[in-house]
Amino acid sequence: MSNQLRLAIDAMGGDLGPRSVVPACISFLLRFDATELQLFGPRTQLELLFKGQPEAIRERLQLVDCEQVVTQACSPVQALRRKRSSSMGQALQAVGEHRADAIVTPGNTGALLALGRNILGTQKGVRRPALGKSLPAVDGTCYLLDLGANIDCSAEDLLQFARMGVEAQSIHSGNLAPLRVALLNVGSEAGKGTEQIRLAGQLLEADSSIHYIGFVEGHDIFTGAADVVVCDGLMGNVAMKSAEGVIRLMGQRAFKIEKRAPFKRFFGQMAIKLLRKWRAQLEPGRYNGASFLGVDGNVIKSHGGASSEAFYRAMCTAKECVEANLAARVGRAMRLHSDKI
Repeated sequence: MSNQLRLAIDAMGGDLGPRSVVPACISFLLRFDATELQLFGPRTQLELLFKGQPEAIRERLQLVDCEQVVTQACSPVQALRRKRSSSMGQALQAVGEHRADAIVTPGNTGALLALGRNILGTQKGVRRPALGKSLPAVDGTCYLLDLGANIDCSAEDLLQFARMGVEAQSIHSGNLAPLRVALLNVGSEAGKGTEQIRLAGQLLEADSSIHYIGFVEGHDIFTGAADVVVCDGLMGNVAMKSAEGVIRLMGQRAFKIEKRAPFKRFFGQMAIKLLRKWRAQLEPGRYNGASFLGVDGNVIKSHGGASSEAFYRAMCTAKECVEANLAARVGRAMRLHSDKI
């Protein structure tokens, strides 16, 4: 068996399909010599996109023919009943059978959660896997979860998300100090929020293994107020996509400054370099690739509309997760909590 990093790539689930995935795979293979990729999708279509690539690329590439695709319109139930042979399902199977170390997919989040739980299974003590990732903050990063996998969450779910988030962020950040954990809410006051959020606050307060600091609001995710911010999938997804919209607005404003009259453009140029620097640092594609925590394997979800560069970043996230043994470490942490109950 090869000692190289082996990634299973779902080439078909995103908005752009292989047009963004294949160039990302070529860039990844060129940069990282000790890697092998398995691409899942229609073989004839994929072969055309790799035509003319050097042997050094093709010899570390395996194309797995899959005609079935999980579309964005596919429900989790449909995915379980009819799509196990899809590019997503077969890529997950490769991880489950240890033929690959991680899967990267831009596909349907609900279908990925359903197929991932069914094919890979959940780790002991995990009620619901959660989707999370590190986001840029004023000083370091903040790990936000859940990002859309679970819309309705109980207080117990949010407590488990906090435990998984702490383990993931300690790995990503390398911070060995007790990490500050907060709940995302509509206000920082104790009486704010839904009943489940308030109950979750009480559970976190009572858990001596968690350094809980209370409620935070959306803007606090990026100020460095907390190291881990926990919420249900609806709030997390809205928060993340709202932030992405602000970054894109910054880029559009910078472009408009350049097109103004010379007098206004003169003063605008003083700000445009700073705007561009911030946008480059915070560009959502730089942070593409969220981890499904709680499933028994490294599962990386790319944004469905990811560009080639963004999908490449998701592949780099998968590489980091495999090297850090993320799934196994989260599983070990959750087992310890489960055994104490």
